[in-house]
Amino acid sequence: MAVANASIFITTVLEHVSAVWLELVLACLAAFIYFAHSAKAATSKRSKYAGTSSATAPQTKEQGNTSPYADKELTASQLALKAMRQGRMSEAIALIQHSPDAIRRVPTDLACRLLLSIAKLPKSNMSAELKVLTGKISSQALDAAILEAIKVKDLVACRQLHKLSGLLSIPKSQQAFEVLAKVYACDATALRVLVEEASSPLARPFAVMALDASARMKDSNLAAEIFEKTSSTDTAFLRGVVENVSAPDSSSMETTSAGSSDRSTSPDGLDDGRCHKDANFSCKEVAMRANDIRSCGKNGDLKGAMKVFDRLGSTASSTLIVNSLLDACVVCNELDQAVGHFNEAKNRNAADVVSYNTMMKGYLANGQEAEAKTLLSELTKKGISATRTSFHGLLNARVNARDFGAAWKLVAEMQAAGISPNAVTCSILLKGKISSLADVIRVLSLIDSMDEPMDEVLFLSVVEACIRTGRLDLLSRQTEKFLQQGASANLTAPTYGSMIKAYGHARDVKRVWHLWDQMLFHHVQPTSVTLGCMVEALVANGRTDEAWQLAQKMWDDVNCRPLVNTVVYSSILKGFAHAKDTDKVMALYGEMKAHAIQANSITYNTILNAFAQGGTMQRVPALLEDMKAATPPVEPDIVTYSTIVKGFCNVGNLDRALKVLEDMKASGKHAPDEVLYNSLLGGCAKEHRPDEAIMLLNDMKKFNVAPSNYTLSMLVKLMGRCRRINQAFTMLEDISREYGLRINIQVYTCLIQGCFNAGQTGKALVLHEKIIKEGLIPDAMTYTVLVRGCVQGCLLDKAVELTKCAYGHGPSASKGTPVGLNAGCLEDLISALGSSEGKELLAELGDCQPAKSGSFGQKGSAKGIGKGAHRPPTGLRAPPPWHQQRA
Repeated sequence: MAVANASIFITTVLEHVSAVWLELVLACLAAFIYFAHSAKAATSKRSKYAGTSSATAPQTKEQGNTSPYADKELTASQLALKAMRQGRMSEAIALIQHSPDAIRRVPTDLACRLLLSIAKLPKSNMSAELKVLTGKISSQALDAAILEAIKVKDLVACRQLHKLSGLLSIPKSQQAFEVLAKVYACDATALRVLVEEASSPLARPFAVMALDASARMKDSNLAAEIFEKTSSTDTAFLRGVVENVSAPDSSSMETTSAGSSDRSTSPDGLDDGRCHKDANFSCKEVAMRANDIRSCGKNGDLKGAMKVFDRLGSTASSTLIVNSLLDACVVCNELDQAVGHFNEAKNRNAADVVSYNTMMKGYLANGQEAEAKTLLSELTKKGISATRTSFHGLLNARVNARDFGAAWKLVAEMQAAGISPNAVTCSILLKGKISSLADVIRVLSLIDSMDEPMDEVLFLSVVEACIRTGRLDLLSRQTEKFLQQGASANLTAPTYGSMIKAYGHARDVKRVWHLWDQMLFHHVQPTSVTLGCMVEALVANGRTDEAWQLAQKMWDDVNCRPLVNTVVYSSILKGFAHAKDTDKVMALYGEMKAHAIQANSITYNTILNAFAQGGTMQRVPALLEDMKAATPPVEPDIVTYSTIVKGFCNVGNLDRALKVLEDMKASGKHAPDEVLYNSLLGGCAKEHRPDEAIMLLNDMKKFNVAPSNYTLSMLVKLMGRCRRINQAFTMLEDISREYGLRINIQVYTCLIQGCFNAGQTGKALVLHEKIIKEGLIPDAMTYTVLVRGCVQGCLLDKAVELTKCAYGHGPSASKGTPVGLNAGCLEDLISALGSSEGKELLAELGDCQPAKSGSFGQKGSAKGIGKGAHRPPTGLRAPPPWHQQRA
């Protein structure tokens, strides 16, 4: 029995053990499958992140500890992302700043992640650290960050992102404005700031959202501000939007959860710009009355504005109405009344930033800049956020006063207040015609930091500033930047014309043609002014043939034919006349007649000037007949007569020139002037006819034409050539006394030359002493004439003394930089002195150089002086070119 029981026990135990063993085996098998599957999943996950970046793959603390060299393989951007995930924002910003990928702009994905990380911090106080990234974050990154915050309905982060956009000068796209308008649908203050930041005119979608929000918040002030910044073409549509939103609800009063009416009022019972729901005037009516007040002000009817204001009763206390009245008072120049209403508004705490800006505008218009500056300081102390408008008025005043130091200080204050300069700021600075290269470069730096496209108005100001400072290299850089922004297709013909003119002055013909071709490539229709700038640029650079070919090409195009006008042809004529190519002048004139392009007086005078310079005066009568036959006839003017006179004098036909003078006086239409008389006196000097010259001098007195030093120089030359030097002395003394004319160094030089030619060396040397006593400074030509005269008169000691003076040695040396002698004069003196004395003189003078070319008669004229040749003295007021005589 015992054995049987034991057997049964053993059998039972074995059955239980086998069952447990089976369960154990199954558990082990399950564990094995689990771990195998987990390993496979981990391997798959690692391979997935290996295709992107190690910085973005999730890592456990153990993995980080087992890979001490992992960070060394990460880029600066990846390390920055890792630091952001771990909350080390200062380190992340430093890494981004030094990242090679973020030298000019932070990559969009990295910038988006940074903005979101900063925006989500509980209390971000990283303004100073973030400043290093100013201007380096794109609008695309801001858009992505705002959309990411909107997805998770994080409105606080959206507000922070808006603040960051101002701090870091991030340009906001239209999408950003629209999204933020939705975010601020219940926050009038924030929405007002957003509207202020948006450029005018407001885009319609943004204006609709802003107006919808302002109407729902019953903020008529904000609605009026939005309407002021919208396009006139959108006004009707937007008014419909407001009317739809402002339609009366089923209940006239809103109730709180407790069932009581809830009306938001200011402590003194005023609505602070918002309409009471049970007020006599709706928000729409208040906005209309505010518009009436402003309209009266613009029309100069302040009494009418006051009548509207008085009829409003208690509603007149709203900020919108007060601001409208302030604006009317300022526009009508009634500043005292504006001050009274402004002070009342301040006492009721109803004055906002618009109120302050309006008063500042009034003070500035009245020249009370100090008061405007005080208001700006008061604005800050009251905790009211200033706007760009708050600073722009003062900035404009300082720029107009050319106080650029104070202007830059205001810009710094703007930036310190978190207001980044925009295109208007830069335009105001450039409007002041900045002539300092440092200031221009500073403005260009502001433009670069704007990180928003330049508009054409600002670009034109940049063009003018670069031209004014002579830095066309900066202009080229800004032009390339402007065109890279895709603005080339938006440039107008006048802008292209300004740039063409600038590069024409810089003699950069290649760039001139490049701009012209670019204008045509973008299908910008040139104007007559643009074509005129192009033609003038080519002519001024000696490319007159190219200018003519361009005009012909434009004429062949039916659409461009009206642009080829008289001005264009006159410019080309001027180029051929300057080159003395009379044949091409006549060919071009014939083309004008064939195209029925009416020639004017400038055209005919240009052709006459070509005849005068080319010596083809036989063509003059036929051209004068053409002037008479023109429809309407072109009357000769004083320039016409002067040009003909000059031409006849140049070809040695003084009698014909005098006949022209008599014909002009007989017509009684024009009185002779100094230019015409100087041409005739030049002709007298050329033909050695002193009697006619004296007659002309008396004629000048009859017609009240005062002689100039240029006139005297020709008289002296004439008398010197005719051996009547004593008469020259008498004439100079009489004329200088009668007309109060101070004889200049060039006239004295001519007189000295005349004395040497007449063999009166003593008088010539006395004149030198007189020049020194009168405080005149002899020039290189004066000393050259004196030295040559002394050498020819065998006064070598005096010649040596004068030479030393010319080179800054000797008792009567000239003040300032030594003028020296003209080329060849010193060599002639050394040759006359002989080898020994010549070497001594050269040793004493040291490293002497001849006078710079460009002085009176220096180029090959020095040798002729001793032989009686008389060339126009340096510095004398020679007759200007014909086309400059009658600007």
